[in-house]
Amino acid sequence: MSSRDSFRPLPRNLLFGALLTIAILFNGGSSLSGASAASRADYTALPLLQEVMPEADSFSEKAGEPPVISAFKEDSVTGEKTLMGYIYLTSDVPPEANGYSAPINVLIGLGLDGNITGLKVVYYRESLRNNWGDFLALPGFQEQFVGKHATEDFRVNYDVDGISRATITVRAMAKGIRHSIRKVAQAYLR
Repeated sequence: MSSRDSFRPLPRNLLFGALLTIAILFNGGSSLSGASAASRADYTALPLLQEVMPEADSFSEKAGEPPVISAFKEDSVTGEKTLMGYIYLTSDVPPEANGYSAPINVLIGLGLDGNITGLKVVYYRESLRNNWGDFLALPGFQEQFVGKHATEDFRVNYDVDGISRATITVRAMAKGIRHSIRKVAQAYLR
């Protein structure tokens, strides 16, 4: 009996099961159903916090209802910390607006004057990304929200520029920002 005669390929269902198990293990053990691990991640790393609240020196832990991170500026002479504003994730302020395929998770810096100090789309999953790449990262798109006040309408093609052929996603993002910024402003900016 040769070694060739002793080799038998694995049945397809056993091979599929083994490959699926390996994929789950390499994917950090995340569940196959529901939202992906990426959409549930906490996108509050220091570089992102500084990106949406550039004037701040230090940040608190996430707390409150809705949950926010307080941003502080430290006086170099006295060492006294002054509150600059709040940072939050739109996913922490329900209801979460859905784009064409899934929720859009945005990290937003909100100054004490009610104006957006910075904004960063940290996660979204859309079918167009396969063809277009990260279209919400187009130069100027996210930056157009900076300086907008909590009382503005955030209407696409009026006071917020849209993206051709991504209207549902852009409208959902603008609606999520408008809704969440008003809730956070109501809770923290009296």
